[in-house]
Amino acid sequence: MATIIKSISFQNFYNYYGSFNDNTYLFKEGINIINADNNMGKSKFYNGILWILKSTVYDSDLKRMVSANSSFQKMASGKVINEETNFNMGVNITFLDCDSKYSVTKSVQFSKNGNSWNTNEKLDILQTIENRDIPVLDTFDKEKIIKKIIPTELINYALLQGESMEDLVDLSSHNGLSSTIETLAGIKNLIEICEISKELSQKTKKLSNEKEKEINSSNNRVEELVQESELLENRIDSTKTQIETYKTELSEAKKKKDNLEAILLNAQNREKFRGVQKTLQNEINHYKEKKNNKLKNINSMLFSEYSPWILMGLQDQIMLFDNRRQELTAAIATQKVIDNPIKLPEGSPDIPSLKRMIRMEFCEVCGRQAPRNSDPWNHIKLVMERPGDKEKSSKNDFGSFYSNIQTTIGAFSLSIPKIAQTILEYREKADELEDIIIQKEEEKENAKLEFLNAGGSETGSDNTDKQNISDYTLAEKDILKYDELIRKGELSLNQWRARLKQIDVEIKSISTNSEIEKYRQFKEIMASVEYILNNSRERIFDEILKSLEINANRKYGELTQGNLSAGGKLSFTKQADGTVQVSIKNVNDGELTGLGTGFQRMKQLSIIMAIISSKIGNKQFDYPFISDAPFSEFGDNFINNFFKIAPNVFSQSIILIKELYDPMSENYLNDLGIKILKKMENGVIPGTFYVNVIEEKADTTNLVTKNKCYKG
Repeated sequence: MATIIKSISFQNFYNYYGSFNDNTYLFKEGINIINADNNMGKSKFYNGILWILKSTVYDSDLKRMVSANSSFQKMASGKVINEETNFNMGVNITFLDCDSKYSVTKSVQFSKNGNSWNTNEKLDILQTIENRDIPVLDTFDKEKIIKKIIPTELINYALLQGESMEDLVDLSSHNGLSSTIETLAGIKNLIEICEISKELSQKTKKLSNEKEKEINSSNNRVEELVQESELLENRIDSTKTQIETYKTELSEAKKKKDNLEAILLNAQNREKFRGVQKTLQNEINHYKEKKNNKLKNINSMLFSEYSPWILMGLQDQIMLFDNRRQELTAAIATQKVIDNPIKLPEGSPDIPSLKRMIRMEFCEVCGRQAPRNSDPWNHIKLVMERPGDKEKSSKNDFGSFYSNIQTTIGAFSLSIPKIAQTILEYREKADELEDIIIQKEEEKENAKLEFLNAGGSETGSDNTDKQNISDYTLAEKDILKYDELIRKGELSLNQWRARLKQIDVEIKSISTNSEIEKYRQFKEIMASVEYILNNSRERIFDEILKSLEINANRKYGELTQGNLSAGGKLSFTKQADGTVQVSIKNVNDGELTGLGTGFQRMKQLSIIMAIISSKIGNKQFDYPFISDAPFSEFGDNFINNFFKIAPNVFSQSIILIKELYDPMSENYLNDLGIKILKKMENGVIPGTFYVNVIEEKADTTNLVTKNKCYKG
């Protein structure tokens, strides 16, 4: 018969203010629901069970489990601490086990001592025998009775809190699922028998060898063979231990490889796109520098010797300047003739020429004779001998100045029409560089998006990805290494076992003493028993594993039924190292990844349910299944499915849940809560339904939780 909790009561425990009678929950077989919003006592209720079973509580301030005896003042009701100087705090669990009724009460007596409190913890257990409550006084008996509620080896499967459901089964360790199957499926006794048979077999071998030496003490060859046999037996035991270590290391390497495999592709992609981003950034910097250099050249282009942009649009001004210069030159020439008719025009002969004309008595300017002392001859002499003008003749004569300008700008008259084309070409080149930069920026942004989609972080370091890739490579090498070590170890075992058989045959051929024969037979019998039991263990385990996959998929299908997203199919594969690998396959029998947390928790829960359903004998979990906030990642469909199938697996469940609560509703239930309550009232779901309420708004110091029973 299953263990069933009949009631749980609280006295001044956290926000359960008041006596045990004020804070009692009565439970039945099936589903027992305690519906409460945040900070309304769900975790405190769960802490009460932890205190009874494990002497620990969860400290929400420290966010970890702590010893209860170091947290008594936090556990006590804030309201009673403010009101009383002496009071009791406690938790009581009443349960049935094999028709025996027990009442377990842990309590603490508080007494005020100045500004501090004195505390005294007590454990009281009553056993009901023939309607009489008999106190249990022996400490050892008390511990045994507490373990009747939930045995120590099952606590991890029976007490769940939130995300701990994801850790129900350790699917990665060397013996994680194996140990779970052994614990829940009821083959623990067989395992113990296997260990006993191993010890007995070793003892009989030792005894047989001692008798061989004793009876054949005068035969050196027998003694040598026995010693060799003992040496080989030691080697076999040592190698078996080494192989188990290698298997553990192999399992760890496979675990690491599997864990990294899920992120390796993303890590490789991150490394790839991280490199692409760096390359593109270098290219962007190069083209930006090229563009900046081109922009810096604008100043030189303005005053370029070949195509000065500053003259753009001044071609007509050059022609106008030329016309004005000619007009100015003509005007200056006319003015010179009027102001000083004896002055020679521009281009007059120089001094040597004038001397020659005087000597030759001939004017080379007008081509006429100029006899000595004649007026023309005297005029030539006057011109030659006149004093030089002390004022610079160029002071107001801009002919030379304008001529220089004309000469200088004349060369640009041909290049000015080309300026527009030069600017266009320059602009096109600058725009081309800008287009390249924009394109590279877009490519870099796309690479960044690919990087982020692969799980990258803008602020993260690339060291993690490099380490993951390195660890993955190392894990692959370790797998090959330990596979080879295991292979060599097993090869050595086979060789040594073959040699042991040869030794046995040789010893028997040498020594035929009838007295030793019975020891030899006993040794062989115990070796056969060990072999048979181990084979039975493996066979039963394999049969359970085979039915486990069928049952797990059935439970997984039932738990995920009606969900819009397909949850895949569970696959159980026994590995060479004895571990069991569980994966979720898609419709193409490939690895299905990316499932939400709800599906992951359902996978774990379905495995537990399947193991229980596959066990020998009773197909139910015979102890209370107690869970605090197990559905925080589940939708309404998952919750409905759980309540539908849980009674077939767990003889009793106590579920602390907030997903059915609506503080604005008159009965504090949302639509899903109302539907489940109606199913309970109609007998579809067996069990009870409680709702926690806060009658008066207060902070945690004075908070008081009460319960309302909607279905008892």
